[in-house]
Amino acid sequence: MKRILVVLALMLGTQLVNAQDFKKVQTNILIGQYEAAKTEYEKVVAKKPTLLTTADGFFWKAKIYSGFYKDTLKNPTAYSQLKAAIDEYIKLDKAAGYPIAKENGQDPFFDVYLKSFKDGVNAFNTKNWKQAASSFENAVIFSDIIFSNGWATSKQKFDTTSLVYAGYSNQNAGNVDGTINYYSRLIDYKVSAPEYIDVYRYVLIQYIAKKEKVKFDQILSAAKSAYPKEAWDEYATDYIDKNLSIDEKIALFDQKVAAGQLTEIEYQMFGDMFMSGKSEENPDKYIEKAQVAYEKAYNMNPKNYAAAFNIGIAYYNQFNLLDDKVVQNIKALQTLNANKPAAPKDPKKKLAFDNAFKAQQDSIKKLNTALDPFIKVKVDNSILWITKSYNVLKDKEKLERAEKSVASKSVDFLATLYAYKRDKLRGKDQKASDEADLQFNIYDKLHDKYQ
Repeated sequence: MKRILVVLALMLGTQLVNAQDFKKVQTNILIGQYEAAKTEYEKVVAKKPTLLTTADGFFWKAKIYSGFYKDTLKNPTAYSQLKAAIDEYIKLDKAAGYPIAKENGQDPFFDVYLKSFKDGVNAFNTKNWKQAASSFENAVIFSDIIFSNGWATSKQKFDTTSLVYAGYSNQNAGNVDGTINYYSRLIDYKVSAPEYIDVYRYVLIQYIAKKEKVKFDQILSAAKSAYPKEAWDEYATDYIDKNLSIDEKIALFDQKVAAGQLTEIEYQMFGDMFMSGKSEENPDKYIEKAQVAYEKAYNMNPKNYAAAFNIGIAYYNQFNLLDDKVVQNIKALQTLNANKPAAPKDPKKKLAFDNAFKAQQDSIKKLNTALDPFIKVKVDNSILWITKSYNVLKDKEKLERAEKSVASKSVDFLATLYAYKRDKLRGKDQKASDEADLQFNIYDKLHDKYQ
């Protein structure tokens, strides 16, 4: 402790000595005689060159050129001299809390801040994004010093406008990390005015792209707190969708279902993920999982026409997978028949040949016969759920764009499904076939209603 006190005492003593050296410089500045102050400054540093690189040396140089900067026509290089000197002063006196500036005035800080902001606005207005970003970066640096030390008349702790402009300029310049830096500061300050909501959205999107889960979760939590009415869960789902494998998504879904952690919207979003999942080994695996997710969403809200429609489409897709197998079997039977070898001429051998070939045909036909009841279930369930979706919408006087799209697709799918049932039942159950044909005609006539 004694050693620290001794060091501080020595530093203070040095500053006091340096301050005495620049006393005449200070006096001339106080009365606005900047040329005289410059002359005195040059005398001091000529006598003691080491003072050039001290905090006092850089500060008083900045003060002198701050005075010259007030007449830029007469002193066109004043700002560059001021900026260079104050930058060096900051490096040397920052740790101590800028005691020299606090005692002798902060004009150089305000000069750099205001010019940086003005230059930033000019570059921003001409869409010179890199220059705007650089200028606003300086504005942020100097405004941070000014506001954190209480030098401004405003008692705010930071300059919101500079931060926003710095972030937006970096965003337009394509500097993602720089944008995140400035926007994250605004988020840390818990800004929640309507105009700042895109700040949260941008940072969330970038952390999704960067796959930075911890930071993403932090920003998501802040976004929910600042704008509780916004649908932030969409971003959480988007993170999962873009950064987890389909099997990881299923594992997470099962975990959240077991814990009762999912909302109606989240169930629907998981359904969307699973509908887009693919597997060559088990193509209907993800469709069935999607169906489960959509059904849970619908059970929470029976007016959720989108969930009902998607359940119907899940069943329809399962029907298509089974129907594809039927088509493959039919092609296999056609290939078998087309490549049937010539039968032996000997009657006994021909009979054995015909029986063996028929057994091959029957084995393929049985595959399709076995698929029929499964196909019927998928078709009937698809009709059931798409009809539920359509029934939510059909009596509404005015449909929104999304509602109109679902209504249009619903009648088309229902017409297709009833046509399939009609053709499948024809000659086997004519009454049921006629009923399916009646339904087909009802929905087929609605095709143009929702265009």
